[in-house]
Amino acid sequence: MGFLNFFKRNKDSTTTVNEVEEIHVDFHSHLLPGIDDGCSNLEESIENIIELKNQGISKIITTPHIFNQVYPNTPEIIEEKLILLKDKLNELNIEIDINAAAEYYLDEWFCNNFDKIKLLTVGNNHLLVETNYMEKPPFLEQILFDLQTSGYKIIFAHPERYNYLLNDFSLFDRLFDTGILFQCNLLSFAGYYSPQIKKAAMYLLKKRMIHLVGSDIHKIRHTLEISKFKNSHEYKEILKLGMLNNSLL
Repeated sequence: MGFLNFFKRNKDSTTTVNEVEEIHVDFHSHLLPGIDDGCSNLEESIENIIELKNQGISKIITTPHIFNQVYPNTPEIIEEKLILLKDKLNELNIEIDINAAAEYYLDEWFCNNFDKIKLLTVGNNHLLVETNYMEKPPFLEQILFDLQTSGYKIIFAHPERYNYLLNDFSLFDRLFDTGILFQCNLLSFAGYYSPQIKKAAMYLLKKRMIHLVGSDIHKIRHTLEISKFKNSHEYKEILKLGMLNNSLL
């Protein structure tokens, strides 16, 4: 299913059994070694990747943080780490397709500089972004609009985890209606982060307001918990929506 076909559905449409397919592309993770708050070394990266293969994943699009004040990563730094990881996978004869984009933190620095730097995108110019967890950035709608008018297709990382959205579910609808893509974390549906986050994730699932799911893996405990979650009723309901993950193959 392509991105354009997805938008032909509305939030109240139904999904047939024929649309249900397993997810083979793991999107949104922090598997490059020693680059952010994810895997700290190659051994941890490999451990997680082996577990993902065991779960039926054939492609990984990992997305290290780019946050100027905390993780000032660049495309060159990310590419260097990706090559290092690919070389190790080849050395160990672990066959998996792995690529890298980035998860961009929307702050004032990004707002003032996004048009001056090379942005790492996924597929057809899709850009993964996140915000402050606690407070809604006053410039949120403006920067999303600016990115869209600059030709980027926005993937909004884990909307169910932001406190400012948990306090007012109507904001989900307003953001969704701007045409951005919602990417929810699998572990949100398992209650891994908090009951409130699970409630928000289930709201988005019921309203059919999810375009992609992500593992958001930082450590092996996340990967193992995802393995358990994939046996759940909630996961089967997610698959019925026809996630866009596999269109990133």
